[in-house]
Amino acid sequence: MQESRPKRPILRYGRDIVIDDVERLNSFLTERTAGPARAERGSEERQMARSIRAAQLHLVVTLQHSLSFPHVGSGTQEIVRWKIRLSWNALWTLSSSWQWHDEYDQERWRPVKYWDESHEADFEERLVGEISRRNDGPSGAVEG
Repeated sequence: MQESRPKRPILRYGRDIVIDDVERLNSFLTERTAGPARAERGSEERQMARSIRAAQLHLVVTLQHSLSFPHVGSGTQEIVRWKIRLSWNALWTLSSSWQWHDEYDQERWRPVKYWDESHEADFEERLVGEISRRNDGPSGAVEG
């Protein structure tokens, strides 16, 4: 009988990433690379597993460190938020080929584009403004 987990909200924003997400995804990846990591020394399979695990460790440590700073100054806050999104999306990329695995958490293990709703709205507003400026600008015709 399969253990049932409580339904978790779909991960949409970077602000919703928690240490538990990082630890669960890390464990999932470690399990997937366990076999190749035990392959014959010097084999391509073992070297690939070591490369994946090195990148995985770097991203997990970066996320753990960044998520441990919930309240930082405004200038530093943007950098921490950027690091969380970038590192999470890279960790997700390492796991993305297993998206259809039975143990893959479809609701939580997904890429995030924005930190929160206001970041998304600000981006959309700037995008619309940029499109408007391009459409209202010179058509390229030379006036005589």
